[in-house]
Amino acid sequence: NNRAEYTALVMALEKATELGADEVKVYMDSELIVKQMTGRYKIKDAELAKFAVRAHNLIQGFKKLTFQHIPRSMNAEADALVNEAIDERML
Repeated sequence: NNRAEYTALVMALEKATELGADEVKVYMDSELIVKQMTGRYKIKDAELAKFAVRAHNLIQGFKKLTFQHIPRSMNAEADALVNEAIDERML
């Protein structure tokens, strides 16, 4: 779900801001969001555009920020950890 991916991105950027980071590397398995955030794809969905604006505003606070797409097939462990955290939060 792209909304969930954007929510995670915004939360991560907020946490990095809170921790005082000045350089951030974002690794995501959502190729769509990586390409949208790097300007290679336009954001057509109005709801996703709101998340993208929030993310872009947060990005302005960093000296350097890079995005890298990680294919889901190479991201099984991280995906399992995220699902576990979501399940715990739902309880």
